[in-house]
Amino acid sequence: MKYVVFDIETTGLSTSKDRIIEIGAVKVEDGIILEEFSMFINPGIHIPDHVSLINNIYDDMVEDAFLPGVVLYKFHQFIKHVDFLIGHNAKRFDYPFLESEFDRYFVKFNPFQVKDTMLVARAKMRGLRSYSLAALCEVFNIENKDAHRALSDVYATHLVYLELLKR
Repeated sequence: MKYVVFDIETTGLSTSKDRIIEIGAVKVEDGIILEEFSMFINPGIHIPDHVSLINNIYDDMVEDAFLPGVVLYKFHQFIKHVDFLIGHNAKRFDYPFLESEFDRYFVKFNPFQVKDTMLVARAKMRGLRSYSLAALCEVFNIENKDAHRALSDVYATHLVYLELLKR
């Protein structure tokens, strides 16, 4: 089975008003990482200060990045031949945001099956106070040095997924 673990960083929480500013992903087959994808996106809007304080992504970091349609097309090329996608809170946030951006920028895509590590953890590990990525990393003793940056969260999510498969 070949899958992609992905994460996005955005200017906010609204799929209609906010935009993706970073996409990170790894392509995996048989538990082995084959390829990595990491790109900033110039959203064409200001990144609010309170968002930058969380993800450490600032306007000057994305001002020379490719525009959304270009990055989304490249990302679609990266994911189009995999069996499924994996993300943390992906069914409620990352994937709907991605679908919205694909539609907004006319990137044709077929819907993907998405496995959400937050939902898997809730089913397999009942009774935790939190199912955030940070909480699961703590439970599994996984270091996520640059939390809230797409690629760092991707690697942490992948390790969480592998731990959840053992249960």
